[in-house]
Amino acid sequence: MTAWTVMLRGIRYRAGRSFVVFLLAVTATTAAVLAPAYSRAAQQSVLADGLSAASTGATGLTVGATGTGDSAAFTDLAEIRQTVNAALDQDTFLDERLDRAVAAIDTEVTFGEAGARLAYRQDVCRRLDLDGACPDNPGEVAVSRRTAAAHNLKPGDQLTLHLGPAGAGRDKAFKITGLYRPKDSGAAYWGHTAYFSAGSGGDGERADAVFSQTEDDLRAEPAATLTTRLEFPLRTERIRIDDVPRLRRSLQALGDRLRGRELELTTGLPAVLRDIDADQRAIARTAPVIAVPLLLLCWFVLFLLVASLTEERGPEIALAKLRGYAPGRAARFGLGEVVLLAAAAAPVGLAAGLALVRLAARALLAPGAGAEARWPVFAAAGVAFAAAIVAALLAARRTLSRPVLGLLRRVPGRGGRRAGVTEGIVVALAAASLVAAAGDRASPPALLAPPLLALVLGIAAARLLGLWSAARLRIARRRGRIVPLLSAAQLSRRPGGQRLVVVVTVAVALLSFAATAWDVAARARADAAEDAVGAPRVLTVNAAHPDALVSAVAEADPGGHAMAVVRASQRFDNNPVELLGVQADRLARVAVWRGHSPEQIAGVASRLHPDAAAPLRLGKDLGVEATVDTLPAEPALRLAAIVAGPGRPPRTVALGALAKGTRGYHAALPGCTTECRLVGLAVGRAAGGSDPFAVTVAVRALTTDGGPLSPGFDLAGRWQPRPGANGASTLTVRAGAALGIDVAGSDPADAVVEHVDTPDALPAVLAGQAPADDARAATFSLPGFSEQPQPFTVAARTGSLPRAGHRAIMFDLDYATRMAERTASLADNGNLRYEVWAGAGAPADLGARLSSLGIQVLTTESIQGYTAQLGRRAPALGLWLYLLAGGAALLLALGVVLLTAYIGVRARLGEFAALRMAGVRAGQLRRAVFREYRALLGLPLVVGLAAGIAGALVVLPGVPLVAVGTPAGSFSYEPSLGALPIALGVTVLGLLLIVLMVPRLLGRGLRDGAR
Repeated sequence: MTAWTVMLRGIRYRAGRSFVVFLLAVTATTAAVLAPAYSRAAQQSVLADGLSAASTGATGLTVGATGTGDSAAFTDLAEIRQTVNAALDQDTFLDERLDRAVAAIDTEVTFGEAGARLAYRQDVCRRLDLDGACPDNPGEVAVSRRTAAAHNLKPGDQLTLHLGPAGAGRDKAFKITGLYRPKDSGAAYWGHTAYFSAGSGGDGERADAVFSQTEDDLRAEPAATLTTRLEFPLRTERIRIDDVPRLRRSLQALGDRLRGRELELTTGLPAVLRDIDADQRAIARTAPVIAVPLLLLCWFVLFLLVASLTEERGPEIALAKLRGYAPGRAARFGLGEVVLLAAAAAPVGLAAGLALVRLAARALLAPGAGAEARWPVFAAAGVAFAAAIVAALLAARRTLSRPVLGLLRRVPGRGGRRAGVTEGIVVALAAASLVAAAGDRASPPALLAPPLLALVLGIAAARLLGLWSAARLRIARRRGRIVPLLSAAQLSRRPGGQRLVVVVTVAVALLSFAATAWDVAARARADAAEDAVGAPRVLTVNAAHPDALVSAVAEADPGGHAMAVVRASQRFDNNPVELLGVQADRLARVAVWRGHSPEQIAGVASRLHPDAAAPLRLGKDLGVEATVDTLPAEPALRLAAIVAGPGRPPRTVALGALAKGTRGYHAALPGCTTECRLVGLAVGRAAGGSDPFAVTVAVRALTTDGGPLSPGFDLAGRWQPRPGANGASTLTVRAGAALGIDVAGSDPADAVVEHVDTPDALPAVLAGQAPADDARAATFSLPGFSEQPQPFTVAARTGSLPRAGHRAIMFDLDYATRMAERTASLADNGNLRYEVWAGAGAPADLGARLSSLGIQVLTTESIQGYTAQLGRRAPALGLWLYLLAGGAALLLALGVVLLTAYIGVRARLGEFAALRMAGVRAGQLRRAVFREYRALLGLPLVVGLAAGIAGALVVLPGVPLVAVGTPAGSFSYEPSLGALPIALGVTVLGLLLIVLMVPRLLGRGLRDGAR
């Protein structure tokens, strides 16, 4: 009979335990394969998510030029396309990953008082809802319906556009063939060019793009500045991890080749890839570290398993030695079955690991991510098999080296000095690792702290269980109590039981730590999403100016569940300060502000918008009735008004030369239809100069469009001198039935009296330190939406503001806009960023409504989507692997407990038979077994759970839970139906099943052991 026959017959004879050994070996190989396979899939998921989350403008490539007639910007698009195609022909790798290019040309033009963009965009008519014909022929254009309504245009009309800079260039007449509305202004087709940026007030300052489908129409004036380009979208679904280095090299080479043709390659793809790299590196670092405890546990389980199996086969090995087997042959006889089962388990574990990663990829990862059978996966399976062989050799060494009489003993040997030395070494190594990890909790080795802590506590628990059992044995022996005596004897004399305590403790600790970390991280991700997004939905938009956005939001959502938000960034002491202008009256219905209830938000909002005078809205003209009492002969003086239109710079409108007596002053206000606002009145020289003068004016009434205004002349403080003006003059304002204005001095600038329709200082909610020398200052000055500093007063303080962070200022948008428009234009302020925050009650098609009103929607975010996105970042993906490892560890522990009980059945049956013959009842034996396993599994459950939670408390504050490079710091755990309660329930249920199953395994001996 050959050795193979003996091994196969032995496996068949011990089919049940051989199957469990096979399953445990499969689990060990699966655990080894899991780390490299899952790490690779997670990295691909991060890459796919990062590319898809970035805008098309950020990941795409733009090739072109900007300039006047002597530059490459005036080159035909066909020639540019040919040049680019020739360059891409030299790099098929990049060419295969770029989508069809969209050709575009645009230049700035004016007509009347409006500015616009004359644009050519390939196949644009397919993207427009046209009333009329596409402007396919030279000299034809299409204008937006909104522009047509504002300027009384219709198809067939002539539109004269000025090409080139003001004072140069030339006028060119175009025929309007159609009126358009974009089908989807937020589509990726439009790239990052703002074609639809007209204001909604009809003031004519900015119009939507004027489209032509004839390139030469845009190149008609050499003095005009053209931007000519090809926009290549990136096929993100074709980018794999291995493609990234070559993609970077291809971009660099393409840019170098095109630069010689005076063409510039611009793309934000390298920056996007750099952000993705950070998450990928984190996964590459943490996945192996997370897998190490599971691999060590698998190795230890195999060690225990082989030791138990070899010890059980001790009599057979003794007989082999008695038959004259050499030591090597006896070793092969004792280990052959285990080695054969481990070898058979290796390919099965490899396939199981890849299948598990595929399932995880479908459930957790981005589309396109999956298990890849690469060499690290096969190497991990090989290492697992090698580790199994080493564990088998080490575990069987003691049994195989024992003499024949020792192998024939029925009573197990006690652990000796060698076990104590081994445990001491393990404890020393664990303590050293814990100390090292405590120095830097953010390092990958910190993730080893929980299992190391569990290992130390498991060894301590095993020792305590042995000491407690020995003590209980002596007490039960003195008192003559059979059940405690039998259970304590088993626990104290079997070293295998103490090893099981260590295994179960570590497994429970791994799972409880992973579950606690997952629950804490899930809460942290939800909080981070609320803080980062600020509302259930946030739309980033393009708008002409703040008033245009406010008007569009009011029309798109009359119910008040969405609000316009304007943001800007300033710096103080070389640190950024985020400015957040919100519609205070809508804030409570829209914003999600962590730690604040809607009632609290409403209270804060009321402080941001205290009562102030209503603005003086002007129509098509302005009339002033004034009395002049004191008027010098020289110089000639005039009365003027400061008028602000939405998004336009404030303008001074002359009302007329001042004359003695009471008379009316009047001026037409072209471009105003009720959107303009009277900022103030000005008294100054009609022809400039610096001659001194003194004048007294009493303004009695203001009218617009034939109707009276309510200026509040009789209210003190309603009209005030402009701050900081009139340095060489004195300006006095007197309230009363008529507004008294006294001016004396030689300042060449006008003396301006402003209508105060805002608080003196803008109330604000401050997050972080005040941007002032005194960090706790209650008032400070900072440029708001204009370049001029404006006063702020702190209405409330908070730790952080929604969507703005820990160093930010939130204030009322209406008041901030009024203040800024006194001195500046907001339409050309490139520092302003526009958003629309939508609450739960906002229309589902809010984006489409805004697009129809000319507000281009660039991106849409939601708290739910942001939370899901964070769930596919490196920290969350690493915690998923930890959960998988914790679940596998628990299965391993339960399996080894069952198998150890099953292996010892034959020996226990003999003991039960002897005890039954001695008069011990079956019920007493059953209770003794139950008490034995209750202690054997109950203590590790409590210790492992405590170790896992304690490890989480120690490690998690220094570990990134939401984003790479950002440790959790302080965190909160809110009891709920999360991963930890489920893990605890599964663990208790599994251990309870083990406790109930063991008596069934021993059922024969419990029933009729005496026979």
